[in-house]
Amino acid sequence: MVNAAIERAELALVLEDEQATLDLGHALGEILAPGDVVLLTGDLGVGKTVLARGLAQGLGVPREYAIASPSFTLLNVYPGRVGFFHADLYRLDQGEALDLELVEEAAHGVLAVEWAERLAGEWPAGSLLVELALGEVESRRARLKGPAGLIGNLKRVIQAA
Repeated sequence: MVNAAIERAELALVLEDEQATLDLGHALGEILAPGDVVLLTGDLGVGKTVLARGLAQGLGVPREYAIASPSFTLLNVYPGRVGFFHADLYRLDQGEALDLELVEEAAHGVLAVEWAERLAGEWPAGSLLVELALGEVESRRARLKGPAGLIGNLKRVIQAA
């Protein structure tokens, strides 16, 4: 669902270690608002769940909640400053994933979806895509694509840290 009316931007980052991935997620969580959708893509082991853990921190999810990949439960919901809806589509085909109606389910919170590529083209135009890939040694590469305002806000938060 691409909408040409939304100005888009990109940001490429090198995440040196797991803490940098958590920090990126935390920074994102601080600026997200109800209705925002974060699409997490990349191979197994690139840090999608780690980034989701950081998102939860930034959204104010209490630390007693263990943020784990919802591979078998499909969707976990956590309380916070903004409700956090964490989905994982790894085990689903496109039809099964569509049946979950995740965007509607999480409309009053922030939705983060691991393996979002399983529903490519079905996400709201204002979604933030976070593509993670292996880098050198223990680093990861992150490419974020989304609304220019959100990317600009994220750059400011990162620079201020």
